Amino acid sequence: MRFQVLSVNGAGPPPELGGWKDTIFLEPKQRYSIIARFADYADPTTAYMFHCHVLKHEDQGMMGQFVIVEKGGTARLQHG
Repeated sequence: MRFQVLSVNGAGPPPELGGWKDTIFLEPKQRYSIIARFADYADPTTAYMFHCHVLKHEDQGMMGQFVIVEKGGTARLQHG
């Protein structure tokens, strides 16, 4: 999944964060805004996962899920 960094702390990204990315280093206490296109993979029943590669961060909000739905759609997750 490729994405672009739109801003860091509300300002334009530095040159090293320009262009398409698949991973970036997130500096502590910084706010990053990104944009990604999910045009071919909208599925209201299947969640995507995002995560940090440092396992101790899992409980600090660095691991989560999100669902891609068509515009105006609603997530319909099925819980095991």
